Amino acid sequence: MSKTSTRVKYEKTDIYESLVDEYDIFDSYVDFFMFAASLGYSENNPERENYEGENEMLWMHVQNKELYQVVAAAIAYQDTDDPQALVDPEIQLPILAQYAAGGAEKAAEEFGDVAGDPTDAVVNFLQDEHSESTQDEEEDILNQIRNGFDETVFN
Repeated sequence: MSKTSTRVKYEKTDIYESLVDEYDIFDSYVDFFMFAASLGYSENNPERENYEGENEMLWMHVQNKELYQVVAAAIAYQDTDDPQALVDPEIQLPILAQYAAGGAEKAAEEFGDVAGDPTDAVVNFLQDEHSESTQDEEEDILNQIRNGFDETVFN
């Protein structure tokens, strides 16, 4: 199986439709999937058992953005402690789906019951979680990870 055809089934819950389709907070399901995976990772909340659903996430969608590739590699490596996870989409996608399921659950708790447009609730949540003192350091780490890969990883 080629890298671009790697795929994983994931559960697209109501929060996906609310934040992507109804309120346009995220441009696409891929964007929310990656946000949810990051949120699930930050909360240490992977859903190991019931993360699969009827929808498919394709590696080629993650591959379209270098930031998403770096996030996928970093989360998969941290989850498995296996260096192969840094470069193998077949390892990365299921792990992302597990964390995305946990993150979507957290997002539904935080934003799902908001009366009206949840945009302000999402922004407030992100601002509460954001630390300006560590932002530059975190961006430097992501850039170091990205620069550490050769171009074959991202193609």
